[in-house]
This record gives sequence, C-alpha cells and structure tokens, in this order.
Amino acid sequence: MKPSPQVAVVVVSYNTRDDLLNCLASVIENAPADTEIVVVDNASTDGSLDVVRQTYPRVIVIANPANMGFGVACNQAIRATSAPLILLLNSDAAITPQSFQILRDALNENAKCGAAGCRIVNRAGAEAINTRNFLTPLNQAVEQSGVMGWTSWKYLRRNHLPTLGYDGQDCSVDWIDGACLMVRRAALDEVGLFDEQFFMYSEDEDLCFRLRQHGWMICYSGSATARHRGAASTSQNGFDMLRQFYLSQMLFLAKHRSRRAVFLYASAMKAILFLKSWLHEDGRRAVAREQLRALREAKGSWLSGNEVSTTTR
Repeated sequence: MKPSPQVAVVVVSYNTRDDLLNCLASVIENAPADTEIVVVDNASTDGSLDVVRQTYPRVIVIANPANMGFGVACNQAIRATSAPLILLLNSDAAITPQSFQILRDALNENAKCGAAGCRIVNRAGAEAINTRNFLTPLNQAVEQSGVMGWTSWKYLRRNHLPTLGYDGQDCSVDWIDGACLMVRRAALDEVGLFDEQFFMYSEDEDLCFRLRQHGWMICYSGSATARHRGAASTSQNGFDMLRQFYLSQMLFLAKHRSRRAVFLYASAMKAILFLKSWLHEDGRRAVAREQLRALREAKGSWLSGNEVSTTTR
C-alpha cells in the first residue's frame, strides 16, 4: 500500500495565471511526490484552469462559478483532502525545500503547534514582517498614524519582529498571515475551518485567534523562507479590496471584542485619515481620501447588518 500523504497544499487563485504556475512549480519541485495539491479557482477569466490542467495533471482543480472569497475557497480544498497537515499558499507565493520541511518539522515536533509560518521575502529579496498582534481599536490606529518609529514596544504595534529562541522559532506570536502557513488538521477539527463570513482579509487572523483560544500555539520559524509577491489578486480591484479590508477588521472586532470596539476603531481611523487627507501633499492626500471613503462605506456595510456571527461554518 502507498503511504498516506502527510501534507496537502491549498492554493486559491483569481486571475493570477503566471504567478499560479510559478507557485505550483515550486510545490512540485520541493514537496514530496505524494503531497496532495488542490487549486481552487474563484472564476478566473485568464485561462488559469486550462493551463493548470494541461501543465500539472496531478493537481486537483476546483472551479467556482463566482468569486467565493478566500476563506470559502480554502475550506473547499481542506474538505477535499485528507492529509494531517495543510499548507496554505497564496498563488503569488513560492516555497523552497527548506521552508516546506521546516514548517512540517515545526508541527511534527511540537504537539501544541497548531499553525506554523516562516520568513517572507519579496522578489527583490526584501523581508516583510508577518508576525502580528491581534487587532485592537488602538494598535491599528497607531500603525495607521505612522508614529511607530517613535516606540519599540511591540504591544502597541500590529506588525512586530519575532523573538527567536535557540531553535530559531517564536511560538509566542498572536498570528501569522496566510500567504504561507502550515496548519494542523486536528487543530482545525477542534476550532473549525475558516469563518466564511470574512470574504477577504482577517480570516487568517480570526483562525489564529480561535486556535490560540483553544490552547494551540502559532509558531514562526526564522530558518525557513518563502517568496511572496503580494497583492496579485487584490490589486485588480483596489478600492473594493480596501473597503473589504476595513469591513473585515470591523467584523473581527465585533466577533472577538465588542460593538463598542468597532465604533472606537472606526472613530480613531476616521480621525487619522481625515488629518492625513488635509496635511499631506497632493499624492498622499488623495490616497488618504480614498481610504477615508472606503472606511465610511465599510462602516455603512457593517451597520446595515453585515456583522459576523459567533459561529464558524
């Protein structure tokens, strides 16, 4: 009998054909041959599915008739696989042999590790900070204000540098974004899959929050590296994604903090963006005004009844 696959790789794509092919090439090259690989396509119009089917026939393809969002698509793929470990990989990301093995080791060697992430670099080799604190009305506003250079206290920040131990890991982080994140299926069985009411953004933060609530650790490994271009899908609909970003943060606060936290967040962000829309030079002023408009629309959507429930589908 063939051994059962130990890892399933889940890739969600929306009109990212070239990036998707590069992503899958990195998986095929660097993951064991028995790895389950699933691509969920959210109604791309760039021929992604045909090229994937022709180039990588071993890849399982799920074609959605419409853009269902990231969380829904991930859940579809997770349910279609059986491996005990699941690597969530953005379609514009790529893994190395070291990153795949180190993430797997982090989970296999620490029974309390529910999810593991690694260093992320862009195509130029610059590192992106991807270890973050859970959202509060204060830390997002402080980061938006641009005053983070005035303090090194990580608890006021959203993004912060990890504190690596002798083993090169930091298992004290709140959450790591889902661009390259390996998750334990047993942990998902306990806390639930992605909350599908988050269409885009914050679904990975929400998942890590629930994992931490149930005693699981989120572990960052500094000895593994993945490449991530970033915003390959979201940049196609800039304003809509910006509005969705703010809405998702409000949904997260409503679910895990309180309605009052949502109003505090919206008020603080509105004040900061309003000041930026008047104080900055023309280019940055226009950006701030667009952000302010997106924030207002997001708050309107939330007030109209788009609050997230406390259950996970």
